[in-house]
Amino acid sequence: MTFAFSRRRFLASTASAGLGLAAAPTVLAQGTPVSRIVVGFAPGGMADAVARMIAAAMSSASHSIVVENKPGASGQLAVETVRLAAPDGNTLLVTPSSILSLVPQLYSKRAFDSFKDLSPVACVCDHSFGLAVAGNSPIKTFADFVAAVKANPSQAAYAQGGGGPGSAMHFLGMTLSREIGVPMTHVAYKGTSLALQDVIGGQVLSTVSPYPTMIEMHKAGRLRILAVSNPTRVSSLPDVPTFAELRLPAMELVEWYGVFTSSKVPAEAIAKWEQRVQQAMKRPEVINTSSKLEIERRPLGAQRLGQMLASDYTRWAKEVKETGLSLDS
Repeated sequence: MTFAFSRRRFLASTASAGLGLAAAPTVLAQGTPVSRIVVGFAPGGMADAVARMIAAAMSSASHSIVVENKPGASGQLAVETVRLAAPDGNTLLVTPSSILSLVPQLYSKRAFDSFKDLSPVACVCDHSFGLAVAGNSPIKTFADFVAAVKANPSQAAYAQGGGGPGSAMHFLGMTLSREIGVPMTHVAYKGTSLALQDVIGGQVLSTVSPYPTMIEMHKAGRLRILAVSNPTRVSSLPDVPTFAELRLPAMELVEWYGVFTSSKVPAEAIAKWEQRVQQAMKRPEVINTSSKLEIERRPLGAQRLGQMLASDYTRWAKEVKETGLSLDS
């Protein structure tokens, strides 16, 4: 069994597992405590896989933890679900950082306050992003890409799925457009797989997507990753340069995934969850799954997670001001 095949099977299994998990609270309601992890994306994507990895590692015969998918509004629907949940400590949020640090700043009327409405529990992992074109494209390097879009600006477009308008991927594309001096069209998709298929099929020139979702296709020659937003080269992509190496430091971005809960939950309950999450991140099955998913484990506590959120919020505030992007209808 190859490394890539393992990742594909894991993502497929987490998606199908969602059907059984949705009914779990009813089945387990008699005598077995049930907590839920809410995730703002559909089954089968990276956020969903991370949530299910954590839920499986923390579940036991005496305490079941289920995943509830609440896709919509660029991840905000899941945040609202957790914010309005009963403050009994039984509802958690697993989310990529941009949903709390970037998306709220794109609306004049914000649905929630990332700092007042939520309490950090623990950080779990992170990953960076990649710029890719079709594997059969004549574009072989990032320099080729720049030359191609400058020669044919009407074809300069990037596909992005999952996060929607205002996501970190959207902003990376906007930053790239600014850095190379070519207006690039953002083409949003409901899911990452749909975006990647259209790039492979030649409907869209390129994509800015999480690099773990593209490695299998890159190695199979269906996609060609030209650069990654990681600070250093990715071990499984040793020949792919970082944007920093290409003298585009503004394109450096690593997105972390954190566990949060309602700010109304008592501190004692949050502390218990913090300990459970950090213990789960050390389990062999989590280490193995993280490796298969090509994500980096980042088992950090609540205080450090809060600091990271504040730092990211400041960074994105500057970006939003410079671009003037707004998602107000």
